Amino acid sequence: MIRKFIPLVPIIAASLFACGAAEPETTKTETSQKEAEVRSPEVKSTVDSAKSTASGAVFRPVGVVDVSTLSTPTSSPESWRKVPADKLILLQTARGAVLIEMTPEFTPAHAAQFSALAKSGHFNGLPFHRVIDGFMAQAGDTTLVSRPNPTTSNIVAEFYFRRSPETKMTITGERRSADAGFINGFQVASQNPLLASMTADGKVEAWPLHCPGAVAAARLGNDINSANAQFYITMGYPQNLEKNYTVWGRVRAGLRSVFKIKKGEPPMPPDLIEKFSLVSDLEAEDAPQVWVMNTNSEEFSNYLEGLRSESGKLPDVCDIDVPVIVSWP
Repeated sequence: MIRKFIPLVPIIAASLFACGAAEPETTKTETSQKEAEVRSPEVKSTVDSAKSTASGAVFRPVGVVDVSTLSTPTSSPESWRKVPADKLILLQTARGAVLIEMTPEFTPAHAAQFSALAKSGHFNGLPFHRVIDGFMAQAGDTTLVSRPNPTTSNIVAEFYFRRSPETKMTITGERRSADAGFINGFQVASQNPLLASMTADGKVEAWPLHCPGAVAAARLGNDINSANAQFYITMGYPQNLEKNYTVWGRVRAGLRSVFKIKKGEPPMPPDLIEKFSLVSDLEAEDAPQVWVMNTNSEEFSNYLEGLRSESGKLPDVCDIDVPVIVSWP
């Protein structure tokens, strides 16, 4: 199961399993064996160049995609989508800054809860208490720092969302019996929209994928509706968690900082969350701005073409990094 971001009091090992994501299994059979594999994404170098737009803002490449050869939000606004500040979380640790875009369009209840927790400052000072190399980094356990649990209620699972045939999806491959690709810059899987004609609401099931950098809610054991105030960030691709845990966000910048978080269950001493805030709550001079490439744009289509192998095949959707531009204050 996935378990529920300053110095800690040791606890009994059994309590580590009280809340969180199940570790990837390695003894599954048939198709589920492949689903249980955890892949550590290749660490690619970041190009540290920068370029100025006509407005004078400096855009620096972030993550693994060199954006120095791409357009900018100024030169090609149709190719980029600015992330609203109230959907963007700044997570700060001693390892560096991480920017997380939430998905209220897919997981409204989880986005609302973690927004409220960010506004309250709940996570500030909490440890990353369960960090497994190649798997995930989990935070939010208040018992390790002798703090009371939050007063928020448990959240009903939002493993799936209902996708209308009108919702554009850029398909890059398959995920078992579903299409795999991008909706609004997020890696998702979806039933074929042709099936919508057979459903009562005229929509089909779709779900965010646990690709590296996915941000999801931890929960208690087998109770799928027990997620509350613990979360984890994936560092591999644990496919056995698909449709079992709610993915409510995605790291848009700083995934390397997540990879540097001290490992252990719990690490002693652990890395702490120094700040977990909505960007909309920051002072203007402290607020980063994030643009994600529009995955329905012609430029993204051209970008995908450049990723095709000699045989014409695209990489797995979880191995395709969406270009991101960040303007840091």
